[in-house]
Amino acid sequence: MDNHVLYPGGTIGVIGDSTDGPMIVSAARQAGFKVGAYGPDETSEMLQLADFKIVGELSDHDRLTDFAERCDLVTYDSQHLSPDVLSVIEGTTVLPQGSDFQMMMQDRLLERAFYEQLNVNIPPYATIVSLDDVYQSINSIGYPSVLKPIQKDLVHGQEMTIRTQTDIAQAAGLMDWGTYILESTVDYLREFTLTVARAANGEASLFPPVEIKRQNGQMTWAYLPVSVDPDVQAEMDRICHEIVANVKYVGVFEVDFMINDNGSIYVKQIIPTFGEAGRIFDRATTVSQFEQHIRAIAGMPLSDVQVLKPTVMAAFTQNQASAMRTQWTLKPNWHFYFYRQGHQDLDSQKLAGHILVQGDDVNKLLEQLEDTEIWSQGSADSEIE
Repeated sequence: MDNHVLYPGGTIGVIGDSTDGPMIVSAARQAGFKVGAYGPDETSEMLQLADFKIVGELSDHDRLTDFAERCDLVTYDSQHLSPDVLSVIEGTTVLPQGSDFQMMMQDRLLERAFYEQLNVNIPPYATIVSLDDVYQSINSIGYPSVLKPIQKDLVHGQEMTIRTQTDIAQAAGLMDWGTYILESTVDYLREFTLTVARAANGEASLFPPVEIKRQNGQMTWAYLPVSVDPDVQAEMDRICHEIVANVKYVGVFEVDFMINDNGSIYVKQIIPTFGEAGRIFDRATTVSQFEQHIRAIAGMPLSDVQVLKPTVMAAFTQNQASAMRTQWTLKPNWHFYFYRQGHQDLDSQKLAGHILVQGDDVNKLLEQLEDTEIWSQGSADSEIE
């Protein structure tokens, strides 16, 4: 991939069916590329926007191969694609993101070994293969702690929080699914995310840090610019550059950080593709994460990223959508993004879209959101994933 340059008129294939898919397709088409899309739902917005589409399951390797053969390169928008899918693509055409980074981040043991290689802070953890391992490890890990299967797809097991010793017995059946980790929870005051673009030559471009607020573990608000200690900023930047230097991945990825009350920095997770908070850059900066991703995978130089205006991103669910309609005619500085749902069932707690709110002062923007009482439960619950 080092010398691979794709010029306008070339074909980019997109695999996945997240709400980011249509944005990737639009960014690629705007840059002059033809775009193919692969997914299971022919009514999805991503497939509808593409120049050509192939409808198929990810398990259908023949269709995947046919799709890859029609593309000069393929990119993906999901962090949960299986090794089989990525292997089929890599064996057929160019896959700039590769598969190594994706596979490493899907396996919690490999992920933590990578963090330790980078010499960064992570929550204490232990490898668990039997219930006895939990009893032996809990004193060093502490309460509360979380049992997590080593594979993040959760198909082969589920997570469980252990708050007291009596909870441990309830975990007996989990070990039947395979290896777990027992991880300590970290109390943190603030959460930041840094979006990074890596070019094939190892060049990196960092987007400005975004601060995250959560409800029940789910991101509700993200905003910039942020007030952060220069030493904390420098360390987060250093960690991002260390990651860039130790992977072959090409494209955009996200690094999430936790800062505790004494200023210690922990890496919460790395998302080896687009993260939720990156949508804020659609208006907040001179280049969006989707444009920067297309530049990276096509072999173009990465753009310099500059903040245009203080911006808050607020996600809303299906049961908050009616409140959004009320604000539709009231807020001149609210920019609405409603996600098309295709054939999916409409879960009231499922994300229905997000807004980008802009002004001159990020604190006043946050106050404006609070005044609506749409997110009335508060937005600062801190839960480790």
